[in-house]
Amino acid sequence: MTEQTTASPQARSRRPAKRPQPQAADGADSAEATSEEVPGKRNWWKLAALWSMPAWLVSLLFHFLGLTALVIATINPPPLPETLNLLAASDEPLEELEEMVVEFEPEIEPELEVEMEAPDMLSESFELTALTPDAAMMSESMSVESLMPSKPADFAGMDPNGLMADLDGMGAEVGKMAKFFGTKAEGQRICFVVDNSASMTSGRMETALVELDKAIDSLSAKQKFYIVFYSDTAYPLFYPSPATEMLNANDKNKKLVRDWLGTVQMCWRTDGRDAITLALNMKPDLVYILGDGAFTDKADVELANTPLKGITIHTMGMQVKKQDRDKFAAIAQSHGGTYKDVGITEEGKQLMKMNGPIPRNQKRNGIWGIKLK
Repeated sequence: MTEQTTASPQARSRRPAKRPQPQAADGADSAEATSEEVPGKRNWWKLAALWSMPAWLVSLLFHFLGLTALVIATINPPPLPETLNLLAASDEPLEELEEMVVEFEPEIEPELEVEMEAPDMLSESFELTALTPDAAMMSESMSVESLMPSKPADFAGMDPNGLMADLDGMGAEVGKMAKFFGTKAEGQRICFVVDNSASMTSGRMETALVELDKAIDSLSAKQKFYIVFYSDTAYPLFYPSPATEMLNANDKNKKLVRDWLGTVQMCWRTDGRDAITLALNMKPDLVYILGDGAFTDKADVELANTPLKGITIHTMGMQVKKQDRDKFAAIAQSHGGTYKDVGITEEGKQLMKMNGPIPRNQKRNGIWGIKLK
């Protein structure tokens, strides 16, 4: 057993000497050092390459990076806060608003002499469908008494403070001057009372119609008018479909009146009571009366003796006798108007020649002469 365990010196000398083995820890450290040296050298070369770049290329690179950042910020802006609170404070108290009332007066332009069409047309109280008389119409069905009952005291007994009292002060509203047979007067509501008796021959009636048309045509649209013919009774405007109110002097109404005047006929007698009563019931402030003789029913005497507040009456005599002239003049004098003698005009003669004589009715014809037998 001693031989197996103990080696001889020769044997020990023959064994090769063992090389020292590097420790594991030392080997690991050397590997890490080698791996660190390579990246460090690479970073150094990158920095060296950067510093070796020309200045313009570096500037271009930085500008490119800056523009890229701006584009990203624009495309994806930062989110806004969901709530926004604004607080404002002022040390000075707010002044209270004071209500201001500005008073002004509109400028009133002077009235022009241009005739303008007014919005009001014919009276709403009736509808004018035709001016041609109906042959089947009976005289009793159009009795004037049904429109305005005639009594001896209709106008002769009028109370100045009654029917005409509300006309006081109307002069301030008077518009354009009216003119009939050359007689000018101020009036806002104008009535024409004209004789259509059978004695208005030889161009008298034609002259009256021409002058009536001229008088109506000269009125402004602000004025109102009405026409009444008298003979055996009163024949109101647009008879046999009479207007019950005054009309505005607009263009359409003027044309309607012109057409209607061509249908007027003459009748026997010269009774004026119904016509004067109807005219005064229209509450005019100006009245024109034309006739070729005195009234046969004494209406002229009664009218001259009746005070009418706020109404001016002008009268005209168509080739009248002196005694008849005096009666017409008395009416005008009693009511602040004037009297004038008038005659047949050339226009009246031409109208008579062109259309022939106007029919004269000695008895009823179904339309005219409703009080004649």
